[in-house]
Amino acid sequence: MTAHHHSDPGQQAKRAAEYERWLGSSSLSARSIRWWMGPLGQWFANAPLYRLKANLKLDRTVRLLDIGVGRGTVMRMLDDALECDRAPVGLDVSRTALRLAAADEENPDRGAGLVQGSATALPFADGSFNLVLCGHLVKHLEDDDLRALFIEVRRVLEPGGLALIWEFGPTGHRALDAWNARRLSSGVRHPRLRSTNTLRRLAEESGFTFTRDADLRPFLLPPIPRASILIGRPPGED
Repeated sequence: MTAHHHSDPGQQAKRAAEYERWLGSSSLSARSIRWWMGPLGQWFANAPLYRLKANLKLDRTVRLLDIGVGRGTVMRMLDDALECDRAPVGLDVSRTALRLAAADEENPDRGAGLVQGSATALPFADGSFNLVLCGHLVKHLEDDDLRALFIEVRRVLEPGGLALIWEFGPTGHRALDAWNARRLSSGVRHPRLRSTNTLRRLAEESGFTFTRDADLRPFLLPPIPRASILIGRPPGED
């Protein structure tokens, strides 16, 4: 596997602080994204994820990590559907997002573990999870940081585990992609719109031997293409 380096940690921290200030602000864009993270917004944005139980043949033995968990809507939906033996874990760099997620929890006795931390240095032991979700995060990351994320996802997955990654993708039309990037630039300076093939290539460069197009439908809100990959560690793989 090729060695890769993270971008400057100071730059990562600066971007995280900018995102935190924006997400907690009273601006129209921040209020909109907080709504979008909630149940109704997520139904519009991520409806295909509501079929994960059937599509991936998931059951209560799932040990779930949601990276970039936001308000935890998708994580709770999946936990409710599966009645997981072990409560899921959600990680986010934003304290504001985690406060919203905690406030949305209707069953505090069952509540998921909510952890503040970096996606490129996950604070979990090797092989801790058999399913990892990561949505709407990779547009924030430079290529080297994205490789670092993939390396960390592979580390915390047990053999036989799967990870589903999705993000806004490019249309292939320069002017339209520039327009979409501007629409997505609130709280994200210079969002990176990568294709499914690019995400697969970067995952393979990071050590994943199983990668495929997850073929999730385009976003309804906003109407932008979706790049999505399913990656995993085959059983018996070191």
